[in-house]
Amino acid sequence: MRFLTIFAMSTFLFFMPVAQAQELVPDTNFVITVKARDAKFVGTAMGGALVTIRDRRTGDILIHGNTSGGTGDTKKIMSDKPARDAILVDDDTAKLQFSLEIFEPIPVTISATGPVGQAQASITVSEDMILIPGKDYTQGNGIMLELPGFAVDVLNPPINAKIKLDPKKPVPLHVNIVKMCGCHIAPNTPWPPERYEVDAHIYVDDIYIKSFPMEYKGQASQFIKNIQIPDTGTYRLIVTAFDKVTKEAGMDATSFTLTE
Repeated sequence: MRFLTIFAMSTFLFFMPVAQAQELVPDTNFVITVKARDAKFVGTAMGGALVTIRDRRTGDILIHGNTSGGTGDTKKIMSDKPARDAILVDDDTAKLQFSLEIFEPIPVTISATGPVGQAQASITVSEDMILIPGKDYTQGNGIMLELPGFAVDVLNPPINAKIKLDPKKPVPLHVNIVKMCGCHIAPNTPWPPERYEVDAHIYVDDIYIKSFPMEYKGQASQFIKNIQIPDTGTYRLIVTAFDKVTKEAGMDATSFTLTE
């Protein structure tokens, strides 16, 4: 009987006009979330993450939009013992919600680029999937992608700064480092300063000179180092942050000139 029922429905759809047949397939609803690795969700505070869904067969873009909302519940997300299939999002968690009219299974690539508000730190991750019409892509965490890394900002010296060389006065380096969700590195948080290696790498004329470990300043996400450079010239500075456990990293760069 079941076979006959399915056959009858198939016959009905076969002889039905295409427009009417397509009306029987409801829009497929989606929620896309983008989470920072070992941290929270990428939302409005960091400019969101730009999500793109592309049909792998044709290259056509099916959706293009930013996640928006909050970073989520710290205790729930950063639990030491997360349950399998744990739901990490809530109503306020950053996400991209949309509906698509799809009438057959589609192989796609879903990519997320972010954080949009930190262009120097922005990276892209992607995942290939098959989207099936009528399936539920909204429950739980939705389709969740993960961005590794740190957003590193060199605050001082600013790009192309001119600094008078003084043998008695070091050049002060000052950087701000957060997780990709904007979560601060600070004591008594899931992201303590001692977990991370923050280093300044100095180059002149593309020749490596030296690296210096930077020190936590005592203010959330702030790291400093005073360096003594004996000669005039134009120097390039790259600051890196590295997580010894997850192996993720971030960087930012600046340049400055020491003059007589």
